[in-house]
Amino acid sequence: MIFVIDQTGRFLYATDVPDGSVNWTAVQLPQPCWNPRFKGERISETGEWKGQWEHDGEPVPTVADLYTTLDNCADQARRIFAVDPLRAIEYQRVAAEAQAFKDAGYPEEAVPRSVAAWAISGRTPQEAADGILIEATRYAEVLYLIRERRLEAKELIKARIAGGAINEARQILDEAVKAIQAAVAGVEPAQG
Repeated sequence: MIFVIDQTGRFLYATDVPDGSVNWTAVQLPQPCWNPRFKGERISETGEWKGQWEHDGEPVPTVADLYTTLDNCADQARRIFAVDPLRAIEYQRVAAEAQAFKDAGYPEEAVPRSVAAWAISGRTPQEAADGILIEATRYAEVLYLIRERRLEAKELIKARIAGGAINEARQILDEAVKAIQAAVAGVEPAQG
């Protein structure tokens, strides 16, 4: 059964499906499809359309579009380190206290509470402080890599878009995303 409506959506009539007709509403449009157009002709006897959907291609991305993708990737990568912003502050404080403890020569009478909390399961305060500093250094290095790749890519993308080199801008974005993902590959959230 076919329901025929006019341009305003008002019902005109219903009829059986004629032989040889194609339900073009069930045909999947080419993907991605930003501005679809139906190209074909109308069958005067039945009022149906015979043809296919076409699209005019992908819209040209803006600098803001590419920046958003890049920033979202970097944000997602940073979340590996601290799901909670307060935990990130905690890790910074712990690292600072562990560094001060190390700089003071690991005095046993002045073990910071943050270091003492990790000096468990047979770890000495010195081992706890050193472990904290190793992790802090590792995470800081990854954060620097994320920042460097993100900012470098933004400058290159802006220059390529300004020059009309859209495909090059997309390639720079793809490479930056891969570099950021590689930087955090295998990194587990901080413990302790």
